[in-house]
Amino acid sequence: MDRFSDKVMIDITNNDVKEACNADQLCSGIKAGIESAVHSIRELFNQNSDAGFGLLLMDAANAFGSISRSAALWNARVLWSRCSRFLFNSYRGYALLIIKGSSSTLLSKEGVTQGVPSAMKLYAIGLLPLTLKLKDSSDFVKGQWDIFKSNEEFLQTNEEEMVPKWTQSWYADDSSCINYLKFVLFWMKLLMQEGPKYGYYPEPDKSYLVVAPAFIEEAKQLFSPYGVVVVEGHRVLGGFVGSKLAGDEWAANKIQTWDKSLKILAHVATTQPQAAYVAVSKSFQNEWGYLQRVFPDCQELFSPLRKTLMEDFIPSLVGNPISEIEFKIMEKPTRLAGLGIRDPVSSSKQYFETSTKATELLSKAIISNSSIDIDEYEKSMHAITSGMKKNKESDDLIQVKQLAGMLSDGRSHKISRILENKCSTWLSVFPTNDNYFAMSPDEFRDAMAIRYHFGFKEIQNICDGCGDDFDLNHALNCKKGGLVTARHNEARDLNCDLCSLAGLPQIVSEPIIRESKDDNDKGLRADWSVRGFWEHQRVALFDICILNADATSYQNKPLKSIFQARKQTKKEKYSAEAEATGASFTPTIA
Repeated sequence: MDRFSDKVMIDITNNDVKEACNADQLCSGIKAGIESAVHSIRELFNQNSDAGFGLLLMDAANAFGSISRSAALWNARVLWSRCSRFLFNSYRGYALLIIKGSSSTLLSKEGVTQGVPSAMKLYAIGLLPLTLKLKDSSDFVKGQWDIFKSNEEFLQTNEEEMVPKWTQSWYADDSSCINYLKFVLFWMKLLMQEGPKYGYYPEPDKSYLVVAPAFIEEAKQLFSPYGVVVVEGHRVLGGFVGSKLAGDEWAANKIQTWDKSLKILAHVATTQPQAAYVAVSKSFQNEWGYLQRVFPDCQELFSPLRKTLMEDFIPSLVGNPISEIEFKIMEKPTRLAGLGIRDPVSSSKQYFETSTKATELLSKAIISNSSIDIDEYEKSMHAITSGMKKNKESDDLIQVKQLAGMLSDGRSHKISRILENKCSTWLSVFPTNDNYFAMSPDEFRDAMAIRYHFGFKEIQNICDGCGDDFDLNHALNCKKGGLVTARHNEARDLNCDLCSLAGLPQIVSEPIIRESKDDNDKGLRADWSVRGFWEHQRVALFDICILNADATSYQNKPLKSIFQARKQTKKEKYSAEAEATGASFTPTIA
């Protein structure tokens, strides 16, 4: 209940935090704030590293657990007033922390409660005054400059005569500063001096300074006494800033780790294909998707991952080796006949361009230490991402149609049907047992074989019912083999179960519409009936038609016209009889 109340308050007052923090603290909930930080920092460093700029990446000790709770609540009273009373009531008592395996307990007196929705936003508000105090344009900074520039570390240079300036970026406790080395050192000393007042305790010995190779010695002279590690490149908020060689090596190591994990999932897919598919399509690919958005020119680095997808993972998933054409179709979104597991090589450039264009307003605000209109930024971002997504989908649709034309007639027809009739929803469902959504390995692979017209493995050659040659098309047509009847009964029972779960009364399987009069008249039955389905207290009759749209008699006929003809046949048989009993009739096609 507490988490629910917390979410409600966040939903109502979220914009207050974003407006207060603006571009100064990016963990306020502003869209793509972390990506904007990476883009702006990388742009500044690449443009000015040869001029002597350094990027300091500051680490802090136990940041979320040590921030001053009283200061954060007071700041919320001023900067986040609509939520301040709720936050005060949430933190007015000390939380009891139970230590596993011990009778001892601890009282949580400082920090924010991690895991609750408001924690990140309260942290942002709690540190915002510190962030604003350290901006190069603040009166506090100007007042401290005369004290610090007389230090022995600040040698007599033209830089000392300049007004101190830098660009800082904050995402929660991850702070960074970029400018000339002496200005960055000045900023670090201010942070070490002022941070503890807010519960922010910098740890220089765990921090990194990124500089161009020509300035490494100077950087070590200034920063090594504080334990700061001087490097040519380093990870920044999941991205990378520094030399291209170091960046490519770092990204290649991450991709190699993902490649090993993907090969493990390929092995899992042999026994649990649906679970492996959901893991990659819903979660795993989003990890490398973020890297694609914040790391430029990484297409070729993803080649090993593409190879593993094409040669190991997807073949294990569908139970068949696939060709280059099939892979290019399968990497498209599910609504476009694909599997929604994007080709990491071809998608990298588009992801990066979309991210940089969508976050351009915020990135410029970070670089210039200025503010932006949050609503205007988010509207602009939505328009850009929607436009690029629409263009990408249009291009994908053209490519799928072209690729489908390279396949055999039967397979090309299958792809066209998926595109026209949008029959891919089942791929987006999580495999939960409660709703019977979990598929066995055979069920999942059979569904894949039907979707992409693969051959079935270990299928019998002769039909048990009629003795003819047996294949998928025959199985869906033959009325003697029992498969059509089993499919009909399963669909009937499923619909009865769903109506029961919906709480509808008086559900009857195979209700009698008309009794048989003699041996020549077998009477008339529907497949199921439900009272109150369409109208209150009125019985609704349903009868299902099981058909095979790929049957020879339906070749080259539009699916819509096939459905319409079968619906009309059902209505002619049942509608008048149903009306005579005061019931309604609805045909169903499967």
